[in-house]
Amino acid sequence: MTEIRVAIIGGGGFMGYAHSLGWALAPIAADAGASIRKAVLVEADEERAKAAAKRLNWDDWSADWREVIARDDIDVVDIVTPPAAHAEIAIAALAAGKHVFVEKPISNDLTEADRMQAAAESSSAVSQVGFNYRHAPAISFIKRMLEDGTLGHPLQFRAHYTQDVGVLGRVLSGWRAKKGAGGSGVTGDIGSHIIDLASYLAGDIDAVTAVIGAKDPAENSAWLPDEQRREGDYLDDAALWMAKFRNGAIGSFAATVYASGRKNRMFFELECTKGNVEFDWNHSDELKLSLVSDPPEQQGFRTVSMNESHEDFWWPLGGMGSGYVDDAALQLQKFVKAIVEGRTGSPSFAEATRTQRVIAAVMESADSHQWVTVDEVTA
Repeated sequence: MTEIRVAIIGGGGFMGYAHSLGWALAPIAADAGASIRKAVLVEADEERAKAAAKRLNWDDWSADWREVIARDDIDVVDIVTPPAAHAEIAIAALAAGKHVFVEKPISNDLTEADRMQAAAESSSAVSQVGFNYRHAPAISFIKRMLEDGTLGHPLQFRAHYTQDVGVLGRVLSGWRAKKGAGGSGVTGDIGSHIIDLASYLAGDIDAVTAVIGAKDPAENSAWLPDEQRREGDYLDDAALWMAKFRNGAIGSFAATVYASGRKNRMFFELECTKGNVEFDWNHSDELKLSLVSDPPEQQGFRTVSMNESHEDFWWPLGGMGSGYVDDAALQLQKFVKAIVEGRTGSPSFAEATRTQRVIAAVMESADSHQWVTVDEVTA
């Protein structure tokens, strides 16, 4: 069996923890056609790198990512750094012939995202972006019902992603609190997930209109006026946007980190011509389904629990529960399988770049107070 040797760049933080578990579990989740060796963990600080490698069970550690991607004993570079560093590392790794997995969002801006997409498309190496939620068994089941016609044509996609980490006293810190490193606040951080799911399930977004809110974390006050937000270089803490899809569907979206009591809730409802489905990440091993074809006396939502008959479900029977670590393992298992089969991973750099273009359109619309066509947004 082929052995895939992995280097993780920026592996000392939260996402490094999630990916370390994912790499360990990926061969167990499903047959990827290869074994996996967690070869080296990279962090800029030597002591942090050494401690993280020991704690997360990596064979080696380094403080020099350039040296690591030049090594002959590395096949995969897994990039979990802040988004501002994604492009430089990913492009260099692809040039070195390494397969590349990069966390979402793909980058901070369209210029870098476009460069990454071009590098991936000109390379024989396999690449993939870490929008983990699309690999949940319930999402895979919804995708199947769309493809086989059970749900019919998408009509409306409504989604929100809410957290409470911005509530006074629990303000964002580190790179997520800095515009240069964090990009576009909640729109890029958690809003990108619901944009990806909308595109994956309902189709490409054609145009958006948006409003965003930003707070001064030092003050218990309402949202800043737009002019003050821009002058102060504040990240968006809340965003609302409507969308038109290329296929005629419509959508509405919300993202915020000021939802007291919402620890990490990602919810959407997809209305189609033949039925309606809703998904709540806080109940990730089930979905709600209503079909027009149901007998009149059975009309309404029913709960469908994920079980061993569903794609991407890797427990021997239903009711065992599934969550974030399961998806972390599944996305990496699928990435390894793509490497073995010599095909592009899903989502691809091209898909993630289009998601980045939608994010840019949301931000542009919030400033212009007008509808913005996604394909007309330039880097």
